[in-house]
Amino acid sequence: MRRFLMDVDDETLQHIPKYLRIQQELLHYIRSNEWGPGAKIPSEAELCDQYQVSRGTIRRALDELERQGLINRSPGKPTVVNTPKIPLLSSGFRTDIARKGMKPGTKVLRIHVVKVPPDIAPLLMVSENTQLLLIERVISADDIPIIIESAHVARLVDTITAEEVESTSLLELIPAKCHVNLARAVESYEPIALTKAQAQLLACRAGNLGIKDQAVLYDGENRPVYVSTAIVRGDKARIVTETSFHVHA
Repeated sequence: MRRFLMDVDDETLQHIPKYLRIQQELLHYIRSNEWGPGAKIPSEAELCDQYQVSRGTIRRALDELERQGLINRSPGKPTVVNTPKIPLLSSGFRTDIARKGMKPGTKVLRIHVVKVPPDIAPLLMVSENTQLLLIERVISADDIPIIIESAHVARLVDTITAEEVESTSLLELIPAKCHVNLARAVESYEPIALTKAQAQLLACRAGNLGIKDQAVLYDGENRPVYVSTAIVRGDKARIVTETSFHVHA
């Protein structure tokens, strides 16, 4: 492993904690792809010898890289570089995956009529006895499952088929089938621990970190069209939001 010096003068360098200098050097190897996804990085003992510091200093440097999801540390196993997380925006899951240069895939679990769940009814402004369409699917990136999505549709006009769901973004498909245009969405996020059933669908361990991403989508008359509830693997994706501000002189 090569060493490089941070691009600052000697006086400034003296005031930067050792763990932070080491952390930035290790980050350089990851970002430059010298250590690509899946690469094993030197052990704590090797890094201690390389940098002539204590194990506590090395662990502190590695802690932040792990917190950022850049590396994976497991007791008794080598520390490896993680695959970069997929940034999920509001442009549709399939679109976001494709923008990352990965192949999006969809497996339809069920398309059926159900009684609206009590927590969804007020979001769609319907009574709790209302029957509506539920679309359940698993979305993958390069054949790795990363999202379970359930879409409760309020005002369906035309039939939706599994083939259409597997080949089209729901942001396009559902409005077209409801004969409306989407105008806005209200989205919320919360961390969750994946259940056993969710983990099985996402090919990971129960209890792993997940993100619950729920969005209510409205038409131009401010009527809810559908509610999307997505369970996202926290180790494979991250949620990104964008806000525009009007600049006042």
